[in-house]
Amino acid sequence: MYFHRQRTMSRGENHKVLFMHVELFHDTDARNLIDDPSFIQSWHDLCHKCPTATSFQSPSFVRAWFHCYSEHWRPIVVLSREKDGDLSALWILANSLDARKITHPGAHQSEYQTWIAKTGADIDFFSAAWAEITRQLPFSSLKIKYFPNAELARAIQKSPKTSRICIVNYHKRPLLELNTDNIEASFKKKANKSRLNRLKKQGEIQFRRIATREELDAVFDQLIAFYDFRQGATHNSIPFRSDPCKRAFLSNLLADPENRAYVTTTLLDGQPIAAFWGAVSSGIVHLGMLIHSPFYAENSPGKLHIMQLSKHLAEHGKQTIDLTPGGDTWKERFANIHDEVAEIDIFKTARARLIALLFIKTQLYCKRCINAAGLSTSAIKSYFWMFRKITPKSVARKLCDWAYTKRELRIYRCERGLSDRITSNDMIRCNSLPDLISFEPGETWQTSRSFLTAALHRIENGESAFTISINKKLAASGWLVKDQRTSVLSEVHQTMLLPEGSVSLYDFYTDPKFRGRGLYRQLIAHMLQLAFSNENTKYAYICVLADNGASRHVIEKAGFQHQGSFYLERKFGRLKKWADKDASKQESIDA
Repeated sequence: MYFHRQRTMSRGENHKVLFMHVELFHDTDARNLIDDPSFIQSWHDLCHKCPTATSFQSPSFVRAWFHCYSEHWRPIVVLSREKDGDLSALWILANSLDARKITHPGAHQSEYQTWIAKTGADIDFFSAAWAEITRQLPFSSLKIKYFPNAELARAIQKSPKTSRICIVNYHKRPLLELNTDNIEASFKKKANKSRLNRLKKQGEIQFRRIATREELDAVFDQLIAFYDFRQGATHNSIPFRSDPCKRAFLSNLLADPENRAYVTTTLLDGQPIAAFWGAVSSGIVHLGMLIHSPFYAENSPGKLHIMQLSKHLAEHGKQTIDLTPGGDTWKERFANIHDEVAEIDIFKTARARLIALLFIKTQLYCKRCINAAGLSTSAIKSYFWMFRKITPKSVARKLCDWAYTKRELRIYRCERGLSDRITSNDMIRCNSLPDLISFEPGETWQTSRSFLTAALHRIENGESAFTISINKKLAASGWLVKDQRTSVLSEVHQTMLLPEGSVSLYDFYTDPKFRGRGLYRQLIAHMLQLAFSNENTKYAYICVLADNGASRHVIEKAGFQHQGSFYLERKFGRLKKWADKDASKQESIDA
């Protein structure tokens, strides 16, 4: 299909008119085109000629994505040819199956989104192509995030033909320029040498580039678990679990002969503890994912991996690691130069742009008001979720607690002799990140993010999670702290000091759908068996509120002995705290 766009030339050529021929293909025609060998070769050639093309516009990336996401997206191809038939410009987009949304191939997995042209800056092609896209397809807008050519973005923002339908914002892009002297200086820093030496004491350290699908498959499951776990805790997103196609897509990219994917890993005794997933555009390597294990957080495996990667890339002729925009603080710590990229929202009509602009300005005004009040948007979100949970029943309960509350926290202890009467359980796993990721809220007060955030913090502090998974869902969990000398009893606002050689079992939870199966009892027995397998462990402690009769029954039946209790009493907001003399004999209390 053709669309003819007429434009008047610059001064001196006022009477000369140029017609731009634009072809648009979609659905089956577009699919056949991007699979055609001669077209793929022309596409390759155009990528090499376009000064602003990145690996995310390459045939290998685009075709791999459409192959894996064909059930969700259909291709749109818009192109312009020269008189001899060669491609002069190309814009490939993706149309959702309901034809109501368009995006670039890769969607959020494409770090940079753009069309490609021989000149690298062709507003006329963009204007003509957009007119044809809006004429043929029923959608509202397109977001380009991020547009790599800031100079062209400014031209689009100023051009009378495009400014009325576009909103352009600019972002600083952090870059790590590879300098051999700086890299060597980083390795010589005392803190970095100490981290690396601590890891070396735990086993053999290897830095390796992964070049084949077989090499990737050997470590991919662990890397996916590291990545999903951290993303769920920090960004409330579990990319691989929520996107079943993501793993196959990345595997296909690595297997492509063009091999624009750049994957490296740090291994400790053959097991991955950190990895980098990137894409290569000439001398630049773009960050896709930085992955690191939470179990070695004290040694900063992610930072050490970036250092090793920098050295490796410099030795292989690369000039820059593109850390990509996004505002992450760790990126700024590594960046030594910056440039600029754009974010462009394109609308079908000028009216749609004005409505969106009004909405954005309203948001900015509200944000300024929030900041002026000394609040933050994150605090407002927290208040919003808190207010959503408020019911007349919860308010009445809070008022009753404020007026009068008396709480008893019972302290139980068992000694290592108990381990002779208990056995471990094969269905219970220790520090299984896939189990923790599979958590689903079973109570109104729970959220997946808060659960994973707490789990990440605890694991990075050396605590151990014990889990039972049933039908790929977290059924029950509990936590164990080794060599604990101080225990903060949040239920009664007090602190307990433990004798040497103590472990604590705490924060047990069973999903309501799996209660009544004895999972709590099985977790306690397994955790005790493991704890007392260490000859230095003398005691195991567990605390429970006195009014939790079901938990007390399980704990006492497991062989724990009551050592005493800590108390809290509240009368109209005033607190009183104390402990039993029996408890005081063995533990010091900071009330």
